[in-house]
Amino acid sequence: MELKQTFSIQLPVDLYGELLKKAGKGRISVYIREVLEEKLQHEKYCLGQAYKECYTNNPHLLEEAEIWERAQTEDWLNYLSKPTNKNKNK
Repeated sequence: MELKQTFSIQLPVDLYGELLKKAGKGRISVYIREVLEEKLQHEKYCLGQAYKECYTNNPHLLEEAEIWERAQTEDWLNYLSKPTNKNKNK
């Protein structure tokens, strides 16, 4: 079961009317969800394309990004392997 979050927004009356015409009565939330999912997916795709283009034109940046990724992973693993400080003040 997918978790859901409810929120409310305020729209100008004319925009709400257009939304109602486009989505249909009782389907506004479904329509908004579908439009948002599509937009976010498109933005993610565009960002991925921009990264590919950047790395294709600048191969040294890919090497640098890989170094940073390894460093972040190592930092996270080091953090996880440290004992917790919960009992320090007892």
